[in-house]
Amino acid sequence: MTDDRIYEVQVSAAPSAAWRALTDPDTVKRYYFGTSPRTSWRIGSPIEFVDEDGDAQIVGEVLEYEPPRRLAHTFIATWYGAPDDQGSLHWEIEPTDSGSRITLTHRGAQAGTREGTETEDGSRRIIEELKRLLDEA
Repeated sequence: MTDDRIYEVQVSAAPSAAWRALTDPDTVKRYYFGTSPRTSWRIGSPIEFVDEDGDAQIVGEVLEYEPPRRLAHTFIATWYGAPDDQGSLHWEIEPTDSGSRITLTHRGAQAGTREGTETEDGSRRIIEELKRLLDEA
């Protein structure tokens, strides 16, 4: 059984700054477990989150790219391996009076499995670290 996991934070940063934080490899590395995206950001193009050695830890395909509002890609954690473990990450940025609201939806999380629990913990940490980074800027 799969489940959607939804995480939402309010940040003091403008949507343009939040967008840069989602797409700039050097910034992403600061909150995404030391990995950074390698992609052209074209819809249908591959995306890899690579570590400092250049090894892909997460692979997928870009599904949406609408600056500065929506970004989505499929998600396969290479340490689990099987393509049927694929989920997708959907980011939405909305302007607010005090900055931006960022919503991360992880679709296809495997509810009740070790992978699902680890993915849920990882997604929560990513959005919390992103909030911290943007609020400190």
